[in-house]
Amino acid sequence: MKTEFRVRVLSFSNIMEIEGARTVGHYAALLDAMDYGDQSGLSDDDTRDMCLLALQGLAPEEAAYQVLKHEMSDVLRDGQMRNIAGEMQEEKLWEEYSNSALHERLFTVGGLLYAAFPNLFPKPDAVRVELEVTAVNAAAKALLSPAPDETFVVRLLADGMEPDAVLHRLYGDQLAGVSFPEAAEVVWIVRAVPAGDNVMTIEIISSGYWLDPLDGTRSYDSSAYADAPRPAAR
Repeated sequence: MKTEFRVRVLSFSNIMEIEGARTVGHYAALLDAMDYGDQSGLSDDDTRDMCLLALQGLAPEEAAYQVLKHEMSDVLRDGQMRNIAGEMQEEKLWEEYSNSALHERLFTVGGLLYAAFPNLFPKPDAVRVELEVTAVNAAAKALLSPAPDETFVVRLLADGMEPDAVLHRLYGDQLAGVSFPEAAEVVWIVRAVPAGDNVMTIEIISSGYWLDPLDGTRSYDSSAYADAPRPAAR
């Protein structure tokens, strides 16, 4: 049975940071990595402020490298981090870096660098969308879970966009097919809460590169579905 949903866009807003993405522990660890010294006696606010001051004491490109080295050395080689550090003053790499799996982490790095150098690094601008999703039939209801599959969520978003949206142009075959492994790279954060019988409120955070085509949309119908489960390994 084909799935049928009614979708209302409850809110569409730009955000400069992801709540909870950076804690006082992150600032303290970065200070340690930059050999700040004794942090005893620093309040949470002081720890953040001292981290920003320590970054401001470096050249902007070196500051970017230090943050990348501390936070992304598990996925990037040193040469890659040097190159990215040189590009971050000019490019929104949370939208433009070739490996979209790193976009969310680059957004968090970019936010810290903007806080330290607001006139030198691009202003961070992710998007938060809140949808009210109503299942019209039983097949659709089965997909409304507190932990919705990313492949379902991305197809749900795409159904509210025009055919020339970036999501359709880059991933048209995956949206219409049975396998969409890149879906988890498109949506950074997905939170879902039941909102009534056959109704779920879904919050999505990602970059405007993907979500901006939904701006101004109020409601639409969707036939979104999730990828079929993969066979268990023998």
